Amino acid sequence: MPAHRLCRDVSADPHAPLVAAVVGQGGTGKSAMLDALATLYRSAGVQVAREYTEDTSAVLLVDDAHELDDPTLDNLRRLAVTREHRLVVAYRPWPRPSALSALGAVLGRCRPPVVLGRLDRLGVAARAEAVLGTPSESLVAFLFEQTDGMPTLVDRFIAALHDSGQVRDGDLTGPAVIPPSLVEQFRHTLDCLEPAVREVLVAKAVGVDAPACEGALATGLLTDTGALIPLARSAVLQLTPATQTRPMLARRAETAALDGDLDAALRFADQVIRTPDAPDRPRAVMVAAAVLARRGMLGRGADLYRWLGVPALGEHAFVAVPALLGTGALGEAQDVFLAGRCGPTLLGGAAQLVAEGLLDTVTGAPAAALSRLTRAAALLGPAGDTALLTDDPASLAAIAALHCGELAVAESVLGNDLFRHRLLRAWIVMLKGDLARSRAMLLSGPLEPRDELIAGALGVAIARRAGDAAALATAWGRAREAVLHHSVDLYMLFALGELAIGAARVGERAWTAAHVVDAERLLDDLGRPAFWAGPLHWSLLQAAIVAESPADANRYAALLTDPVLADAARVWLRVLACDIDPVAVSQAARGLWSSGRGWDGARLAGQAAIRCRDRATMSSLLGCARSLTPDPPAEASPGELLGTPLSGREREVAELVVTGLTYKQIGERLFISAKTVEHHVAKMRRRLGCATRSELFTHLRTLLMS
Repeated sequence: MPAHRLCRDVSADPHAPLVAAVVGQGGTGKSAMLDALATLYRSAGVQVAREYTEDTSAVLLVDDAHELDDPTLDNLRRLAVTREHRLVVAYRPWPRPSALSALGAVLGRCRPPVVLGRLDRLGVAARAEAVLGTPSESLVAFLFEQTDGMPTLVDRFIAALHDSGQVRDGDLTGPAVIPPSLVEQFRHTLDCLEPAVREVLVAKAVGVDAPACEGALATGLLTDTGALIPLARSAVLQLTPATQTRPMLARRAETAALDGDLDAALRFADQVIRTPDAPDRPRAVMVAAAVLARRGMLGRGADLYRWLGVPALGEHAFVAVPALLGTGALGEAQDVFLAGRCGPTLLGGAAQLVAEGLLDTVTGAPAAALSRLTRAAALLGPAGDTALLTDDPASLAAIAALHCGELAVAESVLGNDLFRHRLLRAWIVMLKGDLARSRAMLLSGPLEPRDELIAGALGVAIARRAGDAAALATAWGRAREAVLHHSVDLYMLFALGELAIGAARVGERAWTAAHVVDAERLLDDLGRPAFWAGPLHWSLLQAAIVAESPADANRYAALLTDPVLADAARVWLRVLACDIDPVAVSQAARGLWSSGRGWDGARLAGQAAIRCRDRATMSSLLGCARSLTPDPPAEASPGELLGTPLSGREREVAELVVTGLTYKQIGERLFISAKTVEHHVAKMRRRLGCATRSELFTHLRTLLMS
């Protein structure tokens, strides 16, 4: 070993010139190395100096050179350059002033530096045996684990355990306790550190993943992975007042949330929140509120903001607005917005735009709302991964755009990194009619409740539009579980609407009934803004139609104030009563398409068509339905996948067959005989290779979407 070789060279000829460097982190034994060399020189009758001196007859052993001033380091370098003196200089790898770098370069040219590091288990065992007698394997393992083999820590811990009587017959007598004398040694070490370095060590002691700066690494108290050595962690925690560690816990909560460990984030945040004198409560509240929103409990997050009080949030007050507004507290949200002040950061500016944009969806203009939310998403883009909010601006902008049918805007603001963004993208693709692609984008579990609700609702939406009863039953099984774990808030209404229709389709309306009641109460609290209420009432109208509940259908139709939706509702109810005005149907269907509801528009036209007795009118409405059906990708359309596109007459027959009409009823609508209808059905069944009637219906529904 280089250290042993250096000692041997000194013993062999203590009067010979020798220039060397001893380098290592704190605690690796640099001072002990110089002490050993001093002993060797003095035994040979050589004078030893431990600080710089002009007396070149003495051996110069200089410790902690990283703390020396530049003039002294320059003097040492001039001595080293001559290679005529006996000079050994020890220093840490940091700090590294330029004068020390210059000295180190000269010393390295004279002799390879002695680089000291950690002991292995054998080294720890040898040091323990010298003080404690033959140590047990378990004691050696414990010492190595607690000290990470850092020589000075090993020696100090062994001595402290011996002096405190905790070791007998080479083993611990019980659970090890750090003796007070050793804790005080750590106190001295911490007191000598720069504040920034000490802060890093305290942060790591409480579990915050703080960057390991060079100063912290140079202390020798960190492992190779940057964690605090266990013995040092225990001592630092004992020496640091709780008032200093709680802000670290808030930072740890934030780090855990950003890493996706939501359980840990809530646990750490709660420790800070429940401590009356904790100085970093606002950060902890923001973390907890953001996590609770992901857990489907936005209302609980709003309660935390109320409890903390807006003044305590300072420049972050705007982040409370989405939670308050999303749970129906319009007046409180407006008060927070009026009292808030924008901070200079990207987060502050984005939070203000989000707050103002969301308020616009309730009391202002939809165009202004979309503009502000879209700008917030763009503003926070560079810092989005490090921001903890109730919801990210891009998701809120996309949800707002979905509510007013601006699918292109919704798609433009979303990225691909967040689960929430990917699910919202899949929702948009579904609305555009590409069910296969949307299904491929659908995420499987386990997801947090907020994402799981969207995923469950999306699965139901895809299966319902595909007319696949088996897939709908499977999707509903996932969705009904998701409903249990999510309370009602403003930003989940679009998913709730789809779930209500799905529940009606499978005969389980009661499963969403309580959520629908809560949603109505929420909208009442907000003054029933058409921006949010319209899409939900439209979905509830559809659910009532599916459930064949005229009273509910009429009630929800009467609640619609948006001209497009209100007109479509009136026309749809007339169609169900077989009062069909083809011009009104076409206009209403195209209005739905223009509002981002192309599938609903096509369905309205199709429902009207199958109730027409006039062949020309029916054909015209079927054409309208086909024109409003979104085109699937050319490379993978259902018809092409099956290789059997339907002819015009076959499509007309298929559209009526899947509604459940008899061959006689279909013949009457198409002015052909029931036998001819049966012939068309048999021909399609043979060409599609369907073994059963249900299989035929599944294929026909797929083809009718092409």
